[in-house]
Amino acid sequence: MKERAISREADLEPNTPQSNQWMILFSVGLGLFMVVIDITILNIAMPTLAGSMPASLEEIEWTLIAYTVVLTGLVPFFGRVSDLVGRKRLFISGLLIFAVASLLAALSPSILWLIAARLLQAVGGAQITSNTLAIVTDIFPVGKRGVAMGIQSIIISGGAAIGPTLGGFLVTHFGWQAVFYVNVPIGIVGALIAAVVLPPLQSHSTAEPIDWMGAVTLIGGMSALLLGLTKGPSWGWFSFSVDLLILGGLGILSLFIAHELRTRFPLVDLSLFRIREFAAAQMAGLFATLAFASLFFLLPFYWQGLRGYSAQETGLLMLPVPLILMIVAPLSGKASDRLGSRGLATTGMLLIMAGLLMVSQVSETMSVAQVLGRLLVFGVGFGLFIAPNNNSVMSSVPPHQRGVAGGLLVMFRYLGQALGGPRIITKITFLVAGARGDGMNLLSLLSSGNSLTSGALSESHTAFIRGMRGVTLAGALFAGIGVVLSLLRGRESIDR
Repeated sequence: MKERAISREADLEPNTPQSNQWMILFSVGLGLFMVVIDITILNIAMPTLAGSMPASLEEIEWTLIAYTVVLTGLVPFFGRVSDLVGRKRLFISGLLIFAVASLLAALSPSILWLIAARLLQAVGGAQITSNTLAIVTDIFPVGKRGVAMGIQSIIISGGAAIGPTLGGFLVTHFGWQAVFYVNVPIGIVGALIAAVVLPPLQSHSTAEPIDWMGAVTLIGGMSALLLGLTKGPSWGWFSFSVDLLILGGLGILSLFIAHELRTRFPLVDLSLFRIREFAAAQMAGLFATLAFASLFFLLPFYWQGLRGYSAQETGLLMLPVPLILMIVAPLSGKASDRLGSRGLATTGMLLIMAGLLMVSQVSETMSVAQVLGRLLVFGVGFGLFIAPNNNSVMSSVPPHQRGVAGGLLVMFRYLGQALGGPRIITKITFLVAGARGDGMNLLSLLSSGNSLTSGALSESHTAFIRGMRGVTLAGALFAGIGVVLSLLRGRESIDR
């Protein structure tokens, strides 16, 4: 009962007029939207970038890897910093840093310059994304947080949905530099709006020193571990470099945990994980993201490589799930304000699992309507899950720890995206499922299907379906674990 009392401390929201609350949400959403579309836009620009810059494909890939690794490691650090120094300054500085870094990236004369600019972008992106949930929780009182977090889910889904289309338009008409130039006005306008509408949002915490030892070990350990997992498939899982990165990362994270348990002012208060609702919701979110990232990496290959649709048609076929998320997420968020999060999040995870089991049975000849129907079950489940789960995480901790709670939530989301993406779980599952040879080479083979004999093409299609079935069944297993975790969060009090 003690943990429940801790998690339900009186909220300290500023006395913000209702009209200003929605302007603040718009300001925060603008920054979040900029970070989200930047990821999907750059993916579209990669082929053009490879042809325009004197660098190998592996070197260009580092523009994505460096950004993801640094961003993932920094978000809990900046979440804690926002608890200590206040959220407004950190959020506005993040917007300006991201805008300046985007300008530098667009002006890149070399691949090393571009990678350095991407690292600076990651610093700004971490300041933005680690702060958004904490600001929303501070500003919106009990009874309105769920719908606000649902609207945030619309922003994330909308950014993911329009990113490829916007990226294709910008690259086609203005070159790869345009995908970075577009961030500059967004960042500047967002910073100006935030300076006007955001209240001071002074720290909820008493003056405490920053735990620099904890910061160094967390960032270093997470970066090494994530880099090792990301490069394992290409460098070799048993190569010295990968083993050193993974084992070294785990060792550094062990030092981080030992230090946090001893220090008086920890970067991450590990006692938060004794709050059952917080710990269960964080882990459920990780497994939901694993399932989402694994499936959505494969879908373009299914529609283009297997079914023969054009890139534009594939983009349209990818839209229904983000659109259904945009509809369901705010509704489920609003419902969580009245009904609590446990039932909604658990039901959402059950639908995610059911949708993945249904998708595991798709074939090359199944009608488009049937495939989309199965994907929509998955989309409804994810929309039902995400906003109540975020509400559960952020409302389960004391006000002075919302920044680090939000930073950890974002860290687990990025970790799930990295683990569930192209280079780790998807590839392993392809191989376990019996797809011949290298799983990623199989996907490349599908993309060049016109140059294959009919027999080889048929064999690659069969292997892809077998591999995709393995990925979706693995995703269903992740969702099943998420169901259990959602149930374990317990019955939270609706009057927080």
